[in-house]
Amino acid sequence: MEVRDLLKLAQISVDGDDAKTTTWPDITKLDLSNQGLSELPPDLPTALPNLSVLFLSNNKFTELPAIIGQCPNLQMIAFKSNQMTSIHPDALHSQLRWLILTDNLLLELPDSLGGNCRRLQKLMLSGNRLTAIPKSISNCRNLELVRLASNRLTEPPMELLSLPSLRWVALSDNPFLEEIMTLPKLPTLEVLHDLDESEEGTILGQGAGGVTKKLTYQSEPVAIKIFSNSMTSDGLPAMERRILSVVSGLNSSGFVALLGQSKSGYSVTEFLDNYRAFGGPPSMESCSRDVYESEQKLSLEHATNLITVLLEALYQLHSMGITHGDFYGHNILVSHDLNNVKLSDFGAAFFYDTNTAYGTLIEKIELRAFGVLVSEVLLQLDTPTKDEDEAVSVEAYKKRLQQLVDLCYQEESTFESVSIWLKQRALSDMANAFDVTDEKD
Repeated sequence: MEVRDLLKLAQISVDGDDAKTTTWPDITKLDLSNQGLSELPPDLPTALPNLSVLFLSNNKFTELPAIIGQCPNLQMIAFKSNQMTSIHPDALHSQLRWLILTDNLLLELPDSLGGNCRRLQKLMLSGNRLTAIPKSISNCRNLELVRLASNRLTEPPMELLSLPSLRWVALSDNPFLEEIMTLPKLPTLEVLHDLDESEEGTILGQGAGGVTKKLTYQSEPVAIKIFSNSMTSDGLPAMERRILSVVSGLNSSGFVALLGQSKSGYSVTEFLDNYRAFGGPPSMESCSRDVYESEQKLSLEHATNLITVLLEALYQLHSMGITHGDFYGHNILVSHDLNNVKLSDFGAAFFYDTNTAYGTLIEKIELRAFGVLVSEVLLQLDTPTKDEDEAVSVEAYKKRLQQLVDLCYQEESTFESVSIWLKQRALSDMANAFDVTDEKD
């Protein structure tokens, strides 16, 4: 097989090219998913010198091929749902930022992962047979998101969890977590027998974990999440259902209210009318960071409410030994008037033991994710151009938020200490406001 044949499979027209053409420098992305491929042509690096994104999901590769390590500009690789049992050490190179190997048969990772991939930011390895992570992973200091659910890890991957840039991690369905996963007692959820699951409904959202639809229950709209039965890149849908059951008992305004379960066992929640996602999911360019609408602006009041509600929600979760694992703007729902905030999508969430060294690292990881969100809120603050006093207040608040971001990254910080810090600042602001009022009187 030649590269020309691959381009035709990808539906990239080459018929008009001169027969002698052997390089295509304008091609930067190649999607060859679902093509039954098991190998790549040896001239791939020279024929496509500027190839940056390569999708080869749902094919028949048994090894991550060495040839891709010779592609000088390749940054994103996806070999999801192949039959790979190994990774050729030469397949991994220094330009790589995003590696997707979900749903394969990998037994181990080569040391070259840490030796070569110093720029790696996203690593998707859920649904394999990994029993350990190589110690060389400690060299991947730019790694921000890792998915390792549904593997065979018998010990916490401490070198991985200790990485300074790690902010999002999924680890459910691994042997070292089996004991803690049996501890939380689930509340008994009411079965909503009058809910008609055969109703066609309106699709509200769709992802790897399943489909969320709008149905009617007792003349009122509700939302039902119909979970998929297969493993996703985040983990098992069964774990998400279990987490939702526990979260429902927290009675927090920061979570979508769980009303019960359908006769089929699907979660039924309140229907959030006129809500939207706070951010958009990462693009291939932004990699591990959400994309926001440039015109979206937040007032001091809205920013304060959003940060306060979400911090309290995460504090509650981690107090119970639950990490969300996917704390992003695109998993935060806000009402269109921005007065109400809800944390959603628990597909990557899992239980962990808070009284362990790895548990301490898990909390620090999610605290850094919260810091990322605060920094994104900071960039969206609306600064008045006419009212000088308000402009001064916004600048002072920006400094406060930057202090909060810095606090999230400090080694000794916890959700409890950060929550106390924020409440103390709020009380101080109230006291200062009273002092100003007294002076005026």
